[in-house]
Amino acid sequence: MTERARETAYYLNGKLPILALVAQGVQFPRGRWIRVASELVSPSLVQELVIDLFPALRERNLRLVDLLTDFDVQEFEREVDDAAANTLPADGSGSLRDPTH
Repeated sequence: MTERARETAYYLNGKLPILALVAQGVQFPRGRWIRVASELVSPSLVQELVIDLFPALRERNLRLVDLLTDFDVQEFEREVDDAAANTLPADGSGSLRDPTH
């Protein structure tokens, strides 16, 4: 069963790194997402807070996305999958690697 957001809030996936505003009732994308702030907090303040709490993200490009519908989540997952496919060697061997390192 797909987990859905219990409330509209900002959620972080530090592995990607993505900060997402996910609307109440919308399914979460694959991966681990942690709630970091209410929807009432300004996006710039949430980004600042996340970088203060997770200093390793300071060196990475923290992206902000809005996932307000299940369709938004589907498109987001397709984009993430396409980006991951582009980091594989041309022959398809090997594992996914982080292009920022």
